[in-house]
Amino acid sequence: MKGAIGMHQRQDIKFLLIIMVLLLTMSMLSGCLFKKEKPTEEGKDIVEEPKEQNQPQERQTPAEVPKDGSETEEKTGVFVGDKAYDFTLLDREGNEISLSSLQGKVVFMNFWASWCPPCVQEMPYIQAIYDQYQKKDVVILAVNVLATEKGKDAAAVNQFLSDNGYTFPVLYDVDGSVTVKYRVSAFPATYIIDKDGYIADFISGAMNKDTMEKKIEKVLNP
Repeated sequence: MKGAIGMHQRQDIKFLLIIMVLLLTMSMLSGCLFKKEKPTEEGKDIVEEPKEQNQPQERQTPAEVPKDGSETEEKTGVFVGDKAYDFTLLDREGNEISLSSLQGKVVFMNFWASWCPPCVQEMPYIQAIYDQYQKKDVVILAVNVLATEKGKDAAAVNQFLSDNGYTFPVLYDVDGSVTVKYRVSAFPATYIIDKDGYIADFISGAMNKDTMEKKIEKVLNP
């Protein structure tokens, strides 16, 4: 009798061990199958640097700011209808350029980095747009986020631009502060600012020339 009980106990223990091994194996497999990957989006690269405490928020569409002199407080921000944040950055020649100094012109402001494939992909179109609009009331500002250029300085980025024959205006956000202020979370990112200094459009991701032209014309000739 005792021998039969002992046999049953050994069988139960063996069964429990088998169950434990199976559970452990399933747990290990699930850890591989459901491993989290870095999020990516078609047509843009996710920005990981500079790492700041203010994380970009999901875009919203706030009420448009009246421009007819009504008693509404002017709102400065990064959404369509907001007054664009002013800033001053150095260009390729070392000149200081302020956004506020360009009021009266439509500003096509593109945030980019040389390591970003979608940025590089749309740069020939930016050059074409620059050539097309440089004698009109449109300013191209390609803001290079130097803070994310791993191992590259402004001279190296300038060489990259020269090697590819790009002549459009480039500004350098050395410490990434302007990029953070505009809540850019992925490259490329483009703001189109109207002649009064208000944000008229925002585009996340690469564009072709036709799309760039249509969006500029919509703001240039509303």
